[in-house]
Amino acid sequence: MAEYRLLTIWHIEAPLEEVYEAILNSLRWPDWWPGVLKVEQAATGDAEGINNVRSYSLQGKLPYRLEFQVCTTRIERLVAIEGAAQGDLDGIGRWHFSRQGAVSIVRCEWHVRTTRWWMNLIAPFARSMFIRNHALIMAQGGERLAHLLKSSLVCQEHIDLMEETVPSRAALWRLQERGRIDPTMALAVGLGAGVIAVVAQLALWWLANMPLPETFFRDARLTAALVMGTNVLPPPLTPQWDILLVATLIHFALSVAYALILAHLVSRLRTGPALFAGALYGLAIYVVNLYGLTLLFPWFAITRDWVTLATHLVFGVALAGGCRLYLTKA
Repeated sequence: MAEYRLLTIWHIEAPLEEVYEAILNSLRWPDWWPGVLKVEQAATGDAEGINNVRSYSLQGKLPYRLEFQVCTTRIERLVAIEGAAQGDLDGIGRWHFSRQGAVSIVRCEWHVRTTRWWMNLIAPFARSMFIRNHALIMAQGGERLAHLLKSSLVCQEHIDLMEETVPSRAALWRLQERGRIDPTMALAVGLGAGVIAVVAQLALWWLANMPLPETFFRDARLTAALVMGTNVLPPPLTPQWDILLVATLIHFALSVAYALILAHLVSRLRTGPALFAGALYGLAIYVVNLYGLTLLFPWFAITRDWVTLATHLVFGVALAGGCRLYLTKA
């Protein structure tokens, strides 16, 4: 299992008693914390709250949820809350509270292991992405807690205790302004735009009275041939799962790569100009793919038509719109 030890520190200009009560009453978190989708009482502990069990469902920017239960093992009023987690996360969660003048200091530490097989499988190269997703959830929590208490969030930090400091949301925004793009955004926007492009292409094929299954399997083989070689090219135009899988992976890998490139531009533009730039970007991809790369991969020339052009325009606009939407909500 992949191990994580993450620390978030909030400095909130609010009475410590109000901050502590808001954190202690986790059943109300979904009311003010966007990343917390659901909290339910699973078992009631003693009068002090020890052995109290609650179920949590969390989701950040990435398209997956974490569901787990936490059994409270320690409650020390205005000092600490601790619990043992089981489920998608297995380990210990701790809240520590202190004050410095009028500022309440909240330290939230997670020392956990992930139990989902796919998260552990890709953890060697996706660890930083998971950590940033966690940092964004916690950043939302600090901001919304300060708003709930009608106070201000003085500052916050997100730290990987096993490796390095993870930028706060404000720091992530500054990195974007300097041209360094959050990879979480590129992944989410690239995958989303890739799905939209596929749906648009299917719809346009249908409107053009083109045979859907045959055309879809043809394009899958054309794409898979980039990796598997020309021996997979049609005919026959029949489905093969290995070809479909390779074509899908190539399609979405390119979508994420294109998102990384476009994000550098649209992060500096307003929504209208960004969408126009996205359309031009989609047109540029079409020209490069269908008239440039066909010099190396001539079998793609068969896809030069108005449907492919329109799909590239939709893809570019979806990329730009997704980037702007992500940055607006960040």
